[in-house]
Amino acid sequence: MPGQLTINPRRAGASLKVVVVGGGLAGIATAFTLQRAGHNVTVVERTDGKARSHGGIRSPPNMTRVLTSWGLGPALAKLAVRCRQFLFHQPDGELLGLVQLHEDFLVDLMGDFIFIQHGDLQSMLLDLATHEGVQFRYNCTVESVDTENIGVVVVGGERFDADFVVGAEGPESLVRTAVMTHQITGYADGPNSLVRTAADEHITGYADGHLSLTMAIPTDVMREDKDLRTLADEGNWWVWLGPSTLIHGSLVSGRKEFTVVIGLQGVPPETLAKYDESWDKSYPIEHFGIDFSTYDIRVQKLMKLVKKVTPTVHIRRPILESSVCHLARLVIVGEAAHPLVPAGQHNAGLAMEDAETLGALFTRIQHRSQVQRVLAGFEEIRQPRCNYAQNWELRKRIMMSAPLGPEQKKRDEGIRRMAANFDWEHIDETRFREMWGDEMEMFCHSSTEAVEDWWAKWGSLLARDMARDTATGAAPAKSEVPSTPTMQVNVSTGQQRSMIVY
Repeated sequence: MPGQLTINPRRAGASLKVVVVGGGLAGIATAFTLQRAGHNVTVVERTDGKARSHGGIRSPPNMTRVLTSWGLGPALAKLAVRCRQFLFHQPDGELLGLVQLHEDFLVDLMGDFIFIQHGDLQSMLLDLATHEGVQFRYNCTVESVDTENIGVVVVGGERFDADFVVGAEGPESLVRTAVMTHQITGYADGPNSLVRTAADEHITGYADGHLSLTMAIPTDVMREDKDLRTLADEGNWWVWLGPSTLIHGSLVSGRKEFTVVIGLQGVPPETLAKYDESWDKSYPIEHFGIDFSTYDIRVQKLMKLVKKVTPTVHIRRPILESSVCHLARLVIVGEAAHPLVPAGQHNAGLAMEDAETLGALFTRIQHRSQVQRVLAGFEEIRQPRCNYAQNWELRKRIMMSAPLGPEQKKRDEGIRRMAANFDWEHIDETRFREMWGDEMEMFCHSSTEAVEDWWAKWGSLLARDMARDTATGAAPAKSEVPSTPTMQVNVSTGQQRSMIVY
């Protein structure tokens, strides 16, 4: 289990200039940790930064620990809702199983499982970053990424130079394009793998039949209905498992709103073509033509209270071999690096881990010559976990929204068995791992411990090499820095100019 939480006061020995492209959760969080580490960070964001989503976020213990270590405990206590149990239902409302998050379980994990509104978290992170001194440039659309001289150019011609650039602007990121152009691999682990070979899809991906619908309902309206009152007052994760449909909801925003996600599987291509990956378009619930007549009366009543729904298509992209372009000094974080199924369990959590990892690494840097090696450390630490998480989320969504058939029956029986045999006071290790092993792989991760482990292994080598480079005036040893292509991507023309640099 992770060690005691501490706020690391260490600051870097060399102050770097960093440009973060994208002012969403991943970009703001990364800017905060890098600025706190002693660097000068500018966030370039294409919007005015004022929009706030009412969608809900699940913050598992691994994410909650990070947010708490940043000093957000009091804000979370005010606005987040602590989850005590998962309630799984058949579509008609029959309880399949109840799984409690026992207090001892959460104490061992050193973090609660909480629900928080996306917009609330964004405002919290923005306050942190602004207070730390991060500079924000809004209404700036990045037009090109210069991987030769390191920097970005925005529409209008203004240039932002940097010692390294962070791409945090989502899966269609120009920085992602620059990092991944040379990374085309084949299927790695079966037909459900996210790793795919297709020259015309390695950047854009393809719609895989998953559509997520998100919505929020004021709880003061829900409390007027006796059937919905419990949902509006108890901090549970409410789940209904229908054929090819997952419906789940939870309280957020200090219990003022109840957010709902409907995850649909096997949606026809012609239907998916009407939507995209963005979160800025909304429709009435009737627009989607879903028949709720056979569902739990609570689901039916919830849908009648919905004012608007935001649809988001899952574009399945290849798992990257690397989230870093070493020689060009580019790194991608959040959805730019590891786009997950929309409204999944670990989307925001992975972004917070990315930010914590990058910040913890760059508190230790002593000289600009170490940038490439430290970025390589980020890659080594994060890549295996993020690759695992991408497949984890997809497997869970496929399972939770399974169509009627053998897989659905196996899932339901597993939930019934897990709930029926659950006795925290007498559970043994074998039974515990059977129930929680998959989740524990995600819940127990500590970004700071991962950095400490990596630095214990390689830090002395970096210090030795830096001393050698400083003494001789030499560039970093070429044998220790991988050869990667650099390229310039222009958003207006879509053309790419690639160069191999050795």
